[in-house]
Parts: sequence; structure tokens; C-alpha cells
Amino acid sequence: KAEEAALARRISESNTLNADQRTADGGVRVGVGHRKVRSEGMLTWCTGASPSSWPAPWAESACALFKSETGEIYTPTGLAALPVPTWEGNLLLLEHDRDDDLQALPHDRLRGLMWSTPFQERDLRIVAFAVDGTLQSQGHGGRAWNLAVKAGLKHGLSGIRLEVRADNERAIEFYQRRGLEAVEELRDYYRTGIGWLMTGSLRDALGEG
Repeated sequence: KAEEAALARRISESNTLNADQRTADGGVRVGVGHRKVRSEGMLTWCTGASPSSWPAPWAESACALFKSETGEIYTPTGLAALPVPTWEGNLLLLEHDRDDDLQALPHDRLRGLMWSTPFQERDLRIVAFAVDGTLQSQGHGGRAWNLAVKAGLKHGLSGIRLEVRADNERAIEFYQRRGLEAVEELRDYYRTGIGWLMTGSLRDALGEG
């Protein structure tokens, strides 16, 4: 765990930017410590700060998103404790108008989250992943997935792993299409029901979109 924490700390330090600092790809940090990564019309994926630093309104919006789309119940305190550093594999989807200042968007514009973290200096672990139900099947989740996978590859990771509820068939199919396989049944991981640990090759996990 000490090695995992050290890698996460190095990644966090290497990706920390000042609020007004331009990035190499022309993006800027937006929202609660985020920078623009990829935009699809009026929806933009941004890199984000660790949830441990999120203001309460943003944390509450994230909790509501996870509950409605995954059935998982979090509290702001629980989110803050998740092992998600500030790095390129920490993403959120913001809805905005064309002329909006993304740094000034309110918390109710949050439409999706992809939180990942390095695991044992080898795997990319998907900690939490959700997209607003009204925006699913439009490629938004696939784009965030690819951004997270590329972040892991950039930092030398080779595998990918995640936990998923056994009754979340749509998510399981999404992961299977990206080469992941269920390798272990999880009976005490979720408050109710069982889950699966799914793993795969990080390079093979890149999807078409």
C-alpha cells in the first residue's frame, strides 16, 4: 500500500496546475480544480481534483449521480475517503452552454464521473464510473473510459481491474466488450447483493469511442 500511495502521490504532483495555467494541449483547469480534456457539443469531459478536496455541493451531486445510476449509496465523507488522486484518470462530465465560463459552473451541471487510480504500480483500478441516464448510449462513457485507459498507459500500467454489481448487466456488457473478464465473485463487497471482480489487459481495454 505504501508503494501504491507513493505512485499516486507522484502522479498527483505531476498533474497539479494553477487555476489559470494553460496546459500543453490548450486546455485550462475548470470547475472544482478541473481542466478541459474533450468536448462533445455542450458536454465536456474534464480532469478533476481528488474528491477529498471537493466542496460539499459538488460532493452531494456526485452522491446523487451514483445512487441514481449505479444504486450505490455514498456520503460526501465517503467520497472524500476514496483513493482517487488528482491526475488524468480522474474525469467528470459537465453540461454547459456555448459561452459559459467552465470555471464558474454550478454543481448541478455534473453529468458523469470516471474515477480511477493506480493499483500496486501495475493496474488501473476503476473506483467509480457513472453517466447520467439521459446521456447513456451516446458514447460519453466510452470516451471517458478511453481517456482513463490512456492515462494508465502513460504512467506505465499494464492491467485494469474493477468491481461491479452482479445485477448490473449493462455495465458488465460494457466491460466485456473491452476485454475484461469476471475472475472472482464478491459476496461481502456490497451492502446488498453480490458483485464481480473483473480484470483485463489495459492495452486491450481501449474501445472505439
